[in-house]
Amino acid sequence: MPRRKEKMFLEGRPYHILNKAVDQRPIFGLKEDCNRFIFQMYAANIGSPAPNLQRLNIGEAAQKILRGEKLSDKFLIKSHDPLVEFFSFVLAKDHYHFGLVPLAGNGISRYMQKLNLAYAKYFNKKHERQGPLFETRFRAKAITTPAQLNALVKMINIQNILEIAEDPSVYFYSSFPDVFSKRKSLFILPATLSELKKNLGEDFFKSISLKSDLQQVRK
Repeated sequence: MPRRKEKMFLEGRPYHILNKAVDQRPIFGLKEDCNRFIFQMYAANIGSPAPNLQRLNIGEAAQKILRGEKLSDKFLIKSHDPLVEFFSFVLAKDHYHFGLVPLAGNGISRYMQKLNLAYAKYFNKKHERQGPLFETRFRAKAITTPAQLNALVKMINIQNILEIAEDPSVYFYSSFPDVFSKRKSLFILPATLSELKKNLGEDFFKSISLKSDLQQVRK
């Protein structure tokens, strides 16, 4: 795959980010692995994990992040302002999808490099494997119209989750509870959600309120 030119990522523009594990390996099949990735998602955006991480409860830290509770300094070292802004995310067995807006120069590239390297190092050590964990660095597509944004938010928060759980609201390793319910994780900020509602309209969010409506979205 040709090396991506970093200048393609324009600050303030939304992007769809996708990455898949090699050989369709289920890298998010265990709760422990999902929790670790959630923690790494948060840490990579503002700094790095603390050096004594192996002695800490990462599952507890991940749940705090998803509940919107601030982490203590013992979990991570903050070294810079956020590189990206999340507006959607989902962990889906052998791949993940993000809806991101870069906040700094080369923000997406810097963030994705930190995240993928950190998780691959953890996963390979835990599961006693070697070699690349992901097929590529990542895939990215700019979102330039409201219709594209509408389709992306549905795809990430609903279509992917319906392949894992009957009800997206009970799958916590996604932004569905933030975007369509009342959870306030540290990933989806209030200002981001307000901007999303402004761009998509209140009717879009009201239409994703019933399980029957969710099934229609999947078709």
